[in-house]
Amino acid sequence: MVRMLRGRKRVLDPFAGVGGIFMIGKFLPDAEVSGVEIEAEWAAQHSRTTLGNALHLPWPDGYFDAICTSPAYGNRLCDKLLRDRHKRKTYASELARELHPDNGGALPWGAKYRAFHLAAWTEARRVLEPGGLFVLNIKDHIRRGVVQPVTDWHIEALEGLGFRVLEHVHIDCPGMRFGQNRDARVDYESVILFQQDSAYGAQSRNRVPDQQ
Repeated sequence: MVRMLRGRKRVLDPFAGVGGIFMIGKFLPDAEVSGVEIEAEWAAQHSRTTLGNALHLPWPDGYFDAICTSPAYGNRLCDKLLRDRHKRKTYASELARELHPDNGGALPWGAKYRAFHLAAWTEARRVLEPGGLFVLNIKDHIRRGVVQPVTDWHIEALEGLGFRVLEHVHIDCPGMRFGQNRDARVDYESVILFQQDSAYGAQSRNRVPDQQ
């Protein structure tokens, strides 16, 4: 991610979580790094995280020259808070409460997940300058023995918003190897570098493409 972002001056993570995005600052000392997180407990874990909503970012059009983010994957981490004898590794269990209604981490892979992230990427495009970079970290998962095409969908959604893929790298990441489905894991994550087409961004900043 750092290599992909070299030379960028203003970088935003609209799904900042506990503030991991700020780790890139020591490698990119000239960059202004910003993060937005909707859950107060997670936002409070880094002093530079803005408590806010990825669907309604508090910056003007074209403020950033790069987006760098890792959205929720739509896997079992989205499961609701379950109060039983089993320890479930979910976002809700980490907070010991249900997630904010506008938290994409509460959405399993499906139509609502896609609609939410299309809206989030449209808003991210708004605050990204024409020609800006978008670095996405995403991972597929297996449901009922079938790999879900989460990565391909995000690529197609961003291409529909006027971005083109410059680089797609697979990073070894076998996932958690415990639980009922411990053997049903995709062994890598994707880090994908996009660039927004300058002409498309200038002409279509307020256009939302059809949901896929």
